[in-house]
Amino acid sequence: MSSLRSYVFRRETTLGRKLFAILRRASRWDCPVIPGVHHLLRAERMLRRAVFRPVLGKIYYAPLLRMSCTTVGSGLLLYENMPKFLGNLEVVLGNRVTLSGDQVWMSGGRGKTNRLVVGDDTYLGHALQVVSGSTVTIGSHVLIGNRVVLNGFSGHPVDPMRRAAGEPPEAGGAAPITIEDYVWIANDATVLPGVTIGRGAVVASGAVVTKDVPELVVVAGVPARVVRRIPKPAEWA
Repeated sequence: MSSLRSYVFRRETTLGRKLFAILRRASRWDCPVIPGVHHLLRAERMLRRAVFRPVLGKIYYAPLLRMSCTTVGSGLLLYENMPKFLGNLEVVLGNRVTLSGDQVWMSGGRGKTNRLVVGDDTYLGHALQVVSGSTVTIGSHVLIGNRVVLNGFSGHPVDPMRRAAGEPPEAGGAAPITIEDYVWIANDATVLPGVTIGRGAVVASGAVVTKDVPELVVVAGVPARVVRRIPKPAEWA
């Protein structure tokens, strides 16, 4: 089969060129909507997404995740599949944690056991990547958007020869990340090793956070800088 495919796509003969043209036209063919058939298929897909996927999350993925974690509180909600675990990672999840799909939780360093701790009422968005170099702590009432990277482990040394030799990163390449309560990290942001984000702060989309963020500020840009301050809520002491 692979040799036939290669023969067609190389288009070195008249027959090969004709077959390629036929396949190309066929790939552009539009299947018409078949009344009844495609309406049933669409209804089946909507039912599967609305009913079967949440049920699967509750009776399949959530129990498996509980088995993979050190501690999991009550009210866990998985919108899709469970996170992918890489390395020796101890995970503690608080109460009413909500996880979107396609997340990767990784322990950086060879054979080292690192930690991920998540507080109560926190939402972790789609395609979140967590790389723990020691401990990544996420507080309560935190919102983390889609495709955010919490990178507590730089992975490799800067020196090219040390990197080629497979040596670990320099001192400071593995450091804790702390995200305090009520923080909002918007889509596509990156947080680097050793950073603490203060209570109630907001990290704008696409920002790269390289140093500590005070509480109740908005940071944006590469590297992230304070762009405005947030009034202190009346409920806060």
